[in-house]
Amino acid sequence: MSLLKKKNAASVVEPKSFIDLTEMPLVMTSENDARVKIIEIRTFEDLSTAADLAYKGNILFIRCALPEENQKSAMETITAELKRIAKDCGGDMVVIGDTFVLMTTNGVKIDNLISKRKRRI
Repeated sequence: MSLLKKKNAASVVEPKSFIDLTEMPLVMTSENDARVKIIEIRTFEDLSTAADLAYKGNILFIRCALPEENQKSAMETITAELKRIAKDCGGDMVVIGDTFVLMTTNGVKIDNLISKRKRRI
């Protein structure tokens, strides 16, 4: 018994049919209207607007314009909530300086290449 069979000379190879992708119509869904949105957070109630935009797939550049009193603790609370929203959306978040936050969604990761310098006291 041989492992290889001889090819019949009488067998005819049928041509394969291929799909021409240029003839197929391009279907675009207009549901996803994701953009880069620039917003400002002044109060904790503004977080709901940021959450709505993030859950729709937008990339957010957020300026936190908080009142002077308790600014540090308020900023920590807001960044913790934004980090939770970014994690829920499958994205990433980074704080830039003292007042700016960049938040991505839909699996877009942030590669922070800026070296972190020690602050002078």
